[in-house]
Parts: sequence; structure tokens; C-alpha cells
Amino acid sequence: MKKIKWLLAPAAALLLLAGCGGDEEGNTNSTDDSNAPAGQQSAIGHGTEDGAIGFEMADDGSIEEASGVPEEEKAAILEAFDRYIGTFNNGDIDGYLEVLATGEDAYDPDQERAAFEQMAAQYDKVERTPSDMTVVSYEESEAQLFANLETTLVEKETGESLTEKGRQVTVFTKQDGKWKVKEVYYVGNAPGH
Repeated sequence: MKKIKWLLAPAAALLLLAGCGGDEEGNTNSTDDSNAPAGQQSAIGHGTEDGAIGFEMADDGSIEEASGVPEEEKAAILEAFDRYIGTFNNGDIDGYLEVLATGEDAYDPDQERAAFEQMAAQYDKVERTPSDMTVVSYEESEAQLFANLETTLVEKETGESLTEKGRQVTVFTKQDGKWKVKEVYYVGNAPGH
């Protein structure tokens, strides 16, 4: 079976809440670039450093799962991802912030709150629907989870609805014994795919 390795590249598509922690210099990934201090990342937007994150896809479109992931850890990672998506979709800003890693190489809670509130003011609905969740990389303190993602936005002012499909790799890190979202890398599908 032939495998294709996908390296996610920067995608400047539709507004998505897709965490981008980490220390990529000069990449604020914000809906309003002025709201993120230099070197800080925002969960509004998306991007990646070339080659930083990847996944392998077989000819049949399936994603290769990492080997050796303890079942208990896999369940905890999937549960953290479900909380991340659920709190976002429900507009639970406090719950959403609890799922994000904080600190030097992660998120600034004040910046994330402001970005979330800005998004809520602009859209009646922003909903992400994941599928095919697969742990594609695992170490004791860091893991990567692949998911296909469909995002629907309904703008308040016009009532217009837009749906985009893409792929996302969510990077988790352990903080205080819990899996937290450290970074998110997203690439939208080409129109018609």
C-alpha cells in the first residue's frame, strides 16, 4: 500500500478558531493582527512552520495511527479533543480556555478571550464538526491528533452561511497531568473536494 506524507503548510482561508500556540516568530495568526503581541500566538487563525507537523495517508485516504499509544492515554487525548470542540461549539469561553495550554510556548488566555469574544460578536454560528480522529504521533508529554474538519459560519450582519472542509492536526501537551491543546495546524480542502 502506497503512503503519502502530508506536511501541513500555511493556509490563509476562512476564519477558524484553530489554536496556534508555539513559538513561530512573526506568525500571530490572528483575525486582527494588532491584537496579538509579537511572538504570541492566537487561537483565531491557523498556520504552521514548514515541516513541523505531518501525517501519513494511505492510497485509500486512511490516516496511519501512531503505534504504541497506551489505550488510557489515547482515550484521554480524544476526551480533551472532544472538550476542545464542544466548548468551542457551545460558546463556553471559560471551558474552552481551560482546554488550552498556557505559558511561554502556548496561549495567552487574555488574548484568546478577546479573540473568542470578537468572533462571537461577528458570527451567529461558528461550528466545527470533526471526523476520523486519529492519534498520529505520541510521546509521553506530547501528542498529535489528526481530524477531518467541517466548519460552518453564519455571519450576524448578513445571515450568510459558509461551510469549509479541511484537515487539522491538533498538538497536545501535558500540563498538570492533563492533555491541553498547545497548537493547531489546519489546511482547507480545495474547492470541490
